[in-house]
Amino acid sequence: MQKILKLKPKKLLSVFLAALMAFTAFMPALSTYAAVEKCTLNIRTSSKYKYMNNWAYPNDRNGIHLATVASGSHKGEVVYCIEFGKDMGETGQEETIYDIEDVPAWRDMNSTQQRGITYATIYGYPNFNYGVSNEAAQVATQFIVWEYSQGYRTSADGNNPTAGLNGTSSKIENAIESAGFDVRQQYYQSGVVPYDDVMTAYKGILNGIKTHRTVPSFRNNTLELTWNNSNNRYEAKVTDSNGVLSNFAVSSSNSNLKFSKFGNTLTVYSTVVINSTATVTMTKTCTTVGADIGFVPENTTDNQSLVGRLTDPVTASFKVKTATGNARIVKTSEDGEVEGIKFTITGNGLTYTGVTDSKGVFLKSNIPAGTYTVTEESIDKYVPQKSQTVTVRGGETTTVNFDNILKKFRVKVVKTDIEKGEAQGDASLAGATYGLYKGDELIAKYTTDSNASFTTDYYVCDTDWTLKELESSEGYLVNGTVYKVGADPKLYTVEFNTTENHVTEEVIKGNIAIIKHTDDGSTQLETPEKGAEFQIYLKSAGSFVNADEDERDTIVCDEDGFASSKLLPYGVYTVHQTKGWDGREKIADFDVFINSDGKTYKFLINNSNFESYVKVVKLDAESGKQIPYAGAGFEIYDSEGHRVSMQFTYPEVTEIHTFYTNSEGYLITPETLPYGEYTLVEVEAPYEYVLDSTPIPFTISQENSSTDTGVTVVKVKAQDMPQKGVIEIGKTGEVFASVGMLGGGYVDENRNEVTFPVTYQPLYETQGLPGTVFQIYAAEDIVTGDGTLRAYQGELVDEITTDETGYAKSKELYLGKYTVVEKTASNGFYNSNEQHDVELTYAGQTVSVTSTKLNLFNERQKVTVSLSKELEQDETFGIGMNDEIKNVQFGIFADEDITAADSSVIPQDALIAYANCDENGNITFNCDLPIGFKWYVKEIATDEHYVLSDEKYAFNTEYQGQEVQTIEITVNDGEPIENELIYGTVKGLKTDRGTTNTIAGALFGLFHPDETEFTEGNAILTAESDKNGIFTFENVPFGEWIVKELQPAENYLPNDEIHHITVSEDEQTVEINIVNDMIPELKTTATIDGEKEVKVKDEITIEDVVEYKHLVPGKEYTIKGILMDKSTNEPFKVDGKEITSEVTFTPEEPNGEITVSFTFDASGITQTTKLVVFETLYRDGIEIVTHADIEDEGQTVTITVPEPEIPNTGDASNRRTLATVMGISALGISALAYYLLKKKKANKEDKA
Repeated sequence: MQKILKLKPKKLLSVFLAALMAFTAFMPALSTYAAVEKCTLNIRTSSKYKYMNNWAYPNDRNGIHLATVASGSHKGEVVYCIEFGKDMGETGQEETIYDIEDVPAWRDMNSTQQRGITYATIYGYPNFNYGVSNEAAQVATQFIVWEYSQGYRTSADGNNPTAGLNGTSSKIENAIESAGFDVRQQYYQSGVVPYDDVMTAYKGILNGIKTHRTVPSFRNNTLELTWNNSNNRYEAKVTDSNGVLSNFAVSSSNSNLKFSKFGNTLTVYSTVVINSTATVTMTKTCTTVGADIGFVPENTTDNQSLVGRLTDPVTASFKVKTATGNARIVKTSEDGEVEGIKFTITGNGLTYTGVTDSKGVFLKSNIPAGTYTVTEESIDKYVPQKSQTVTVRGGETTTVNFDNILKKFRVKVVKTDIEKGEAQGDASLAGATYGLYKGDELIAKYTTDSNASFTTDYYVCDTDWTLKELESSEGYLVNGTVYKVGADPKLYTVEFNTTENHVTEEVIKGNIAIIKHTDDGSTQLETPEKGAEFQIYLKSAGSFVNADEDERDTIVCDEDGFASSKLLPYGVYTVHQTKGWDGREKIADFDVFINSDGKTYKFLINNSNFESYVKVVKLDAESGKQIPYAGAGFEIYDSEGHRVSMQFTYPEVTEIHTFYTNSEGYLITPETLPYGEYTLVEVEAPYEYVLDSTPIPFTISQENSSTDTGVTVVKVKAQDMPQKGVIEIGKTGEVFASVGMLGGGYVDENRNEVTFPVTYQPLYETQGLPGTVFQIYAAEDIVTGDGTLRAYQGELVDEITTDETGYAKSKELYLGKYTVVEKTASNGFYNSNEQHDVELTYAGQTVSVTSTKLNLFNERQKVTVSLSKELEQDETFGIGMNDEIKNVQFGIFADEDITAADSSVIPQDALIAYANCDENGNITFNCDLPIGFKWYVKEIATDEHYVLSDEKYAFNTEYQGQEVQTIEITVNDGEPIENELIYGTVKGLKTDRGTTNTIAGALFGLFHPDETEFTEGNAILTAESDKNGIFTFENVPFGEWIVKELQPAENYLPNDEIHHITVSEDEQTVEINIVNDMIPELKTTATIDGEKEVKVKDEITIEDVVEYKHLVPGKEYTIKGILMDKSTNEPFKVDGKEITSEVTFTPEEPNGEITVSFTFDASGITQTTKLVVFETLYRDGIEIVTHADIEDEGQTVTITVPEPEIPNTGDASNRRTLATVMGISALGISALAYYLLKKKKANKEDKA
């Protein structure tokens, strides 16, 4: 209650002047500093601290006073006294806020005091409460502030044991005693704020002060980030051996850097390369939360200055950069040369060069992580390599492969006549044989075809390739020129190249000379026939007119009867007389074969009247043997072209004009022919021979005659060629002709779009197969009509090779039966070694060469690719045994660019086919791979529980030879490919919600995601938190799981939270923090009007102050109370009803108090009654703790019913008491009246 003081005017004036002087004296001290703002204080008191009512509070206010800012921008800030012994002031008192350096009381302190107080506010309440009540933490903080402000502590680092609080005789406790408060007896021992709680906070604050400057142990270090493939990022982990990491916030100006903390381990990570060293700053969080302000009252003499939370930022830093990596270049080449190849690596503004070692490896170490371009220095003999891009990751070696392919050439040779370009005469440019040389070594022979050209196979480019003719074609001379082939690798940039060489040949030439004689008609003497004219022309031209100018000539005999032609090219020429002496017959045309270079073919021609029989002998044109066949028919024509007829006289005269050979193969004409020129024409050939209707000129002359069987005959040999045949073979097969693509998708029954991956498909077409070699054998003895054995049974008669179109033709073979055997299949094809019988039969006399044809088809060499797969099994989690293997999918990919015949390409790394494993883990791919390329198999999908392997299983479909029908590829050499389960670790940290201290002994279970009954029996795994509060579940497979506490640690409430965790990557660590609340503690003090014992009255309100500990801030609680009658230990009832009350509240701090009021009609109480309050605490409708002790005095109040007093009316003392009261009352009334009259008079005077 305030006292109303009556002061005399003079005395009042004196007091005013004294206050004015004090104010004036104080003003200069603050006038030079600018105030930040004004605020008011809220001084919170509590009746529970009634034992402190005389401590440092001369104005008799009740209880301890804890001040906070009540208004302004710093509302709610806790403040501390820094002037020991001064009054704090009144609630609502106005304070002026200054920067702390501008507060006079602060400036009066030395640096140790200032730093010590700063540290106390940093490590004291409200930054920390060390697991005790807020009041205990606040009191401990104030004690340390006072220890520094009073100068008891002489070191700001907290190490000053002589000043320390000890509960008995420390300096600060003695000082408090001197201020009039028995802190030990009335404060600690009374339980207002237990000494143990104060000491817990006190020691915690000092420990914080001592370690104020302690920073994480890795300060000033440089961390190198290395690539973590499972997390797909660069990262580094570092552990703070000083154990203070949790107190620091981590940041960097480099926004690409991210951080995570778990316990004392810091993980620094980035998804991008940090090549420039970045600085990471660590700031101790509690050292920066204050405002660095002080609170100055209006009356600085009586009231003390205060401080809020102060700051002294503690920072440290370390450096971060991405670790360097290595680039490894592996060189392979077609010719095995891999050493000394120069490479250049460029990127990130850097360039590196180097050469490969003897193994073809160039390793460039310790280069900054990033993307680089690798370029090979071109070497002439190899196809230029494309530059490749490679990503170098920190801490890893990245390999890039280069494979050198040799440049290759083929030469197309085109042969021409040196004079005319095309063949002359009967000469041919086909059939010339050339040798392809490398240096002096003959590598291969090639022959010109009907187009006078050939194209070689492919050979490796070099500068010393040449061509030279080995055998000339028909009618030509061998050209000894050595031709250089344009195979210099510098000329080309791709693997396969074509060059051309044009070669020439000189044709064979000769001339024809004639001496023409005739008789004079009377003397029959031979004389030169001057002026006789002859036309000479290439017989195959058909006439003189049709012959080319260089292939014809006209000659005229001189006086000696001599004439000579010009040089004529190789061939058969017809000599035709066009002019002669009158009355003389011209000689019949005759043929001359010019086949020797530079030769003159001479002929003496004369006329005669000689007569003779003609004997025609039929010969085999090849063997020269007489053909013993009757029936070869001939006709004879004179020089005028008239057919000669003769007569048989026996058995009757018969005129004939066709003469036939006998069984011995000859004929003799029945009559003679007169001297002259004749021709013999075959009109019917012997069987199996080709009719040669070419007129055979012969001359009836003395010099040509002989005697045969007693008669003069002119013998004429008629030769026929035995009919021959050729075997034609057409070889076909499927070739890799083109590339197709498959893809697309469909909509399933749930209207979900299902997309198929795009695959590249080799497409095949039936085409001719070049390079197939056939051997032809005689299936019987081959004998011609003249009796000559041409080939014995089983003899190899020819070997032929199909051309680019798949066509092959044998040489001309004699008629008979043959067997065709495929010796060598075309590259990439299977040879089934089938034999094919063919027969060349007589096709009639007009066919010179008959033929028969075989159309043969070869199967491609096929490829099957198969593999076997095994999955790791985990019986604990039941994984790997439920057809998971059917989810594993592999694909076949191109390991190089694969080019089809039409130049369409399957690009490198393109998907060709894919398939899923069957229930046994086997796959046989349904694909049709072409021969001669490189491929690889790679896993493209797996069951979600397994690590998807990126390993490539390379193989090639190199041709395995014609004996192999199917190449069987078994991936991984037939060994099962294993998949490992994705395993992660679930790592939990168990902490106390209020103190953040770790909790040991809590039991946790790991459950399936659909589990609803969380018992230890249903748990897959269990784990218990250790002394550091850490519990771990190792080897947790991929998937979603539940972690739930099964049993709390001692003194803790169960935690019913369900933690859903997901393991999605191998070696992933899933970190969870689980907090537990301590079992709340309730301590109550029940009073009635602040008293433990009261007299009965009509209505009574019992105030039950419930002090609680370990509640969860922000959670809603309900305290339900009931009054118990101590004498019966039964609920106290009024009018038959129990007296109950409940309060629902949400605490802001773990520790605090709440009041539960019980109001009831007590008029019915007739005897002294002790009531005990029982309380039960609920959260979410669940009972947490009950405070129900019938013997607890703190919970007990006593309602007394006094014995009734009977007044004694004759008692003089009562009368005196009554008189005294009445007298005092009268005096008071008189004084009041006097005061009112004076005031009224004064008011009237004022108005006057």
